[in-house]
Amino acid sequence: NDRVAFVCEDDLWTVDAGGGIARRLTSNLGEVDSPVFSPDGEWLAFTGREEGTPEVFVMPALGGPARRLTYLGADARVAGWTPDGREIIFAGSHTSPFIAASLYAISLAGGEPRLLPVGVAESISFGPNGGMVIGRHTSDLAAWKRYRGGRTGDIWLDARGDGQWQRFTCAAPAGRLAGNVTLPLWLGRRIYFISDQDGIGSLYSQPADPAEAAHCLPQRHTVNDDFYVRHISSDGRRIVYSAGGELFVLDPQDPAGPQPIPIALYSPQ
Repeated sequence: NDRVAFVCEDDLWTVDAGGGIARRLTSNLGEVDSPVFSPDGEWLAFTGREEGTPEVFVMPALGGPARRLTYLGADARVAGWTPDGREIIFAGSHTSPFIAASLYAISLAGGEPRLLPVGVAESISFGPNGGMVIGRHTSDLAAWKRYRGGRTGDIWLDARGDGQWQRFTCAAPAGRLAGNVTLPLWLGRRIYFISDQDGIGSLYSQPADPAEAAHCLPQRHTVNDDFYVRHISSDGRRIVYSAGGELFVLDPQDPAGPQPIPIALYSPQ
């Protein structure tokens, strides 16, 4: 709805989507990242490093004590929630020699993580009628600018949730999305994602219908020549992202385009 969670000074903060005074939620010893609200807005899942390795934590969204849910001793990065809000999804490497190679779900109450049957993936977003979109080999493009090698990001789509996966294509040569891509988000009838096909990481979208997407080129939603768009997230209606250390909110239905979030951050640092 109208709250945004973000990371600053290695802690979690919240602020109104229209801006204002930010409120610190954590004061941990380790770094935190990847905050994601539960679908009902009651909980905030995040990745914490209290003992060195990234693990999954959850806390009340309004503030309070955080509970550690995983003890894997490996890379575990929060990727979202299941649509019913009962489980937190994270990308984990505890059963693989590779970093964040598979997606797992763990109950809000804790317990044994379960492997999601989606193959190799680091991110996931859910659409209507059980549909899913996943990102494979998808890292932060700003940390690996204009990479075009064998680990270039790839997006795969299960349009009806029946396990029939196909590569997300467009009208470009060979049907592949140009450049490196990351963080696909399914909003309404479109898939949004970050791509550096024009040199700088920007926000693009394609129709979620594979037949329609195959005849369209990606639509660009941000014009930024200096800083990469990073860390996109959504509540299913609007998208928030960071660029150059600032936060922005985009309503795809608003012709005004992305709007900066003016934040007053009163910190001793």
